Formats: sequence, structure tokens, C-alpha cells
Amino acid sequence: MIQEFINKNFYYLFLFTLIFGVMFYDAIRFNYTDEICVLLLLVLYVYHVVQTKNWEFSKLFLVVLAVFVFYLGYSFWIGSNAKKAIVMDFIIQIKPYLGFFCAYSIAPRFNKSQKLILQQIVIIFTLYLLGIGIMSLVNGDIMDLLLGHESRFATAVSILALLYLYSVDYSVKDKFFFILILAIGLFSTRSKFYGFLAISIFMVIYINDKFRLQFNLKNTLFLLVAVAGTLFVAREKIYYYFVEGGFGSGREVDDLYARMALYYYSIPLFVDYFPFGSGFATYATFTSGEYYSPIYGKYGMDRMHGLTEADPAFIADTYYPALAQFGVVGVVLFFLFWIHLLKKTVGVFKWGYNKEAVLMLLVIVFFLIECTSDATITHNRGVFMMMFLGLVYAEAKGQIVSGEKQKPIPAVEL
Repeated sequence: MIQEFINKNFYYLFLFTLIFGVMFYDAIRFNYTDEICVLLLLVLYVYHVVQTKNWEFSKLFLVVLAVFVFYLGYSFWIGSNAKKAIVMDFIIQIKPYLGFFCAYSIAPRFNKSQKLILQQIVIIFTLYLLGIGIMSLVNGDIMDLLLGHESRFATAVSILALLYLYSVDYSVKDKFFFILILAIGLFSTRSKFYGFLAISIFMVIYINDKFRLQFNLKNTLFLLVAVAGTLFVAREKIYYYFVEGGFGSGREVDDLYARMALYYYSIPLFVDYFPFGSGFATYATFTSGEYYSPIYGKYGMDRMHGLTEADPAFIADTYYPALAQFGVVGVVLFFLFWIHLLKKTVGVFKWGYNKEAVLMLLVIVFFLIECTSDATITHNRGVFMMMFLGLVYAEAKGQIVSGEKQKPIPAVEL
């Protein structure tokens, strides 16, 4: 009965977040939708814990919470910014992990009827985005008006495509429609989306019932082709951000592109604030611009276009540089988290759940790509994607524990 209550209410919350936290977030311009959704998810998680006999907590969840609380105390101790800014950044940074672990811990399962409704909603929203994409060819402002930016259009399409794949049976026909839905994102003209599209196509075509996770010539060639295809479609933006925008271009410091500057100056930040970083609300985050961080003046970044106190428009335009707030220790912990999820994905492969494993891999790839040039992971769509990732992991774990497949498939080597 308890699990049924959780399944039903998580499903409603999931749809609510999809509608108001993803599709119409920028249109209605209510900026606290994702915070409200995470809070409701946290309430559902607490209810789940209280209802268990031994108040069962995820050990990894407790570790992640402890890490964030430590950095909160550390930020207060060194006075990284105003207290309000520190607390605000703490909430923003922890949101995606709350979304993932709460969803994973309560272990919701959608039944066939719920998945069918989800599939129908996805199709409706896909047609909606297709219409916006077509209209954007005539009126370039329509995408910004309804979705905030071209990149957010691309992430919305990615979410819909992944939800469609989740709600269907992973047949050849289903894979074809998944690729068709994902291809709508081409209207965004975002190079990083092109990369994600290339990887997605390779994965859904290559990973099937005959696939074995092995280090062999065939798999190595597949990986090289996937990487080469990704680099090829994203070549212009890679050159723009990391070659033309770098010091090798001969430009003066004040003319550096903001995103490259954030990457460049994160290096001395790691050194000067070794090993725990500069603390919350100090660098490459929304709050570090809203409550203008003294770090930018210290490194002479306060004169750069988009990074000034009067116009901090590009301060939160990427994510990896923001890890400088957490120092070398924070970087190691961040990538250990994703490595841990990859290991879980390998386990799901081992038991023969190809669709679930592909979904997990694609979400991980999505974030690793997005973090290069956007802070999506801390935004509304990133929080929803982390909830979805937790849902898929929990469902795969539930299938394995319940014995829906009796034993692992053979020939899985790492």
C-alpha cells in the first residue's frame, strides 16, 4: 500500500514537473517551480523513510548530504560571500542530487497504463516543439519567447525523446521514432546537441540483444567512430570556445570570451584555494553574479564583457569552472559520483536490461556534454533529468531484485 501511494504521487509530481518545470517553465516565468518540485519530492522521500521499519537511508545519499553540509560550513567559515548568497547557492547546487537520490530511494515504478499516458503526453509536446521549430525559421524570436533560449529548446527535445524511449518497448520501430523526436532538436542549431544526437543514434543502433560489453576491436571501433562523429559535428563550437577564444588568438585579456575566461581563471583558483576551493557563491554560478563575488575583481575578470558587476550575464554560462568553488576535492567527488553511476550501468547491462542501460548512459552523456557550456544540471530541466535518472536506476534495480531476469547474461568483461 505504501509503495502504491508513492508510485501514484511520484507519477503526478513527475508529470507536473515535466509540464511546468520543463515545457512551460520559461513561458510562465515562475522561477521557483523546480524548487517546489524538489521540496515535494523530499517530502515524499521523508514519508517513505518514516514508513520503513528501520528508517532506511541510502548511505551514498547521506555521504552526498554530508559533503554539501561540510562545504556550507566551510563557506561560512571563510566568508566566501554574503550569508544569503551562500545559502542560495547551496540550495541551487544540491537540488539535482536531491532530485536523483530521492527518486532513486523511494523506488517508484510506472505501470503500463501510466507509461502509455506519458507516451501520449510526450507525443503532444513533441508536436508542440516541432511547431515552434518550424516557426523559428520564419520568426527567430519565437523560440526565445516560449523556451528562453535555443539551448533550452534542445534540452526539452532531449528530455522528450528519452521519456519516449523509456515508455516504449525498445523495438526497432521505437528506436526509429526516438531518433525522429530527437532530430527536432536540430532546429536549435546547438553544436553540443548535434554531438548528443550523434552519440544517441550510435547507441540505440549498436546496443541491442546481441551486444556484449567487452574491450574488443568491434567495440573499440564503435567508440572511436562515436567520438569522431561527436567532435566533427561540434567542431565549430570547439574551435570558437577553446581555440579562437583562448590566449592563442592574440586578443587582449579584456576581449576574451567570457566562457573561456571562466575556464582559464578556474586554474589559479584551484591552486590558490587548495584543496576545498573558494566556497559557495564565489565563481561561475548565478549567485556569484547576483551577489557579485570579490573573486572576479581579484583576478581582473570584473572588466570582461558579461562578467562585470553591472552586466554578469555570462557568469553562469557553464558548469565545469564552477567546480573551482569546491576545489580539487570537489572535482574528484563530482567525477566519482558519475563513475559510480557508470558502474551501476554496467551492472544493469550485465543483467540484460539494454533499454534501461542505454537510457542511463544517455543521461550521463547528456550531462557531461551540457556541463561544458551550460549550467543545465542546476537548472529546472537538469533537475528533472536527474529525477528521471533516479527513476530509471530504481526501476532497473527493482526488476533485478524481483528476479524478472533470473541470471546475468554471459560474456560481460571489463
